[in-house]
Amino acid sequence: MRGGASVTTLICEDLARSDPCQELVRGIGPNFVVALLMDGPQLRSRWPARYGTVLADDPGSSVLTVTSLGPIQRSNETGAFPPANQIALFQDDTRKMAEIQIPIYAQAMCLILQSTKLYERTLDGRTDDGSPGHGG
Repeated sequence: MRGGASVTTLICEDLARSDPCQELVRGIGPNFVVALLMDGPQLRSRWPARYGTVLADDPGSSVLTVTSLGPIQRSNETGAFPPANQIALFQDDTRKMAEIQIPIYAQAMCLILQSTKLYERTLDGRTDDGSPGHGG
């Protein structure tokens, strides 16, 4: 990642544990959190989305949960749920979520992320760099 960005990783159930992992992540306040999971498909309706939303809301991180294809295939073989191939789920503080699906016969996927600088203002008009804002 480029300068100005802070990145942290979580392993599997550390995403769901509020203590001590979430407290440390909030202390760091990373721009980007990658959670490596041994889980089924990464769907909006499953637990990784719910716990990722907590980090997207506070401290406002972008969150990428990723799992490998093996556990997804095993989940699909049970027949308990409709087959799914979503290996990743991306969400940020705008409440947008994107399920990232791997093609059925693919063995790997290359995911390219691009950061975009966003300037925000405080209620009194200061910008991210501390300079006074312009009215209007």
